Amino acid sequence: FEVKRSQKIIELSKKEFALLEYLLRNKNMVLTKDKIIEHVWSYDSDVLPNTVEVYIGYLRNKIDKPFKNGQPLIKTVRGFGYKISCEDN
Repeated sequence: FEVKRSQKIIELSKKEFALLEYLLRNKNMVLTKDKIIEHVWSYDSDVLPNTVEVYIGYLRNKIDKPFKNGQPLIKTVRGFGYKISCEDN
């Protein structure tokens, strides 16, 4: 899967794309790890909350870290979960 940020194409795995899509569909809303697991992984998967942290890390490495001049899109809301705030395309 591919997405674009600041005219740069970013390649994502199927699960990374599904996670990013869910965050974007719920832009500016804080999503708990349980909510993310419920919507991104299949119901019969045995997924631990740590798995969400790992995939958030993968996304940050691809869509935030390479863009030093832009604001990070993925935010951690300590004690609650994650949200995405978009300021550029």
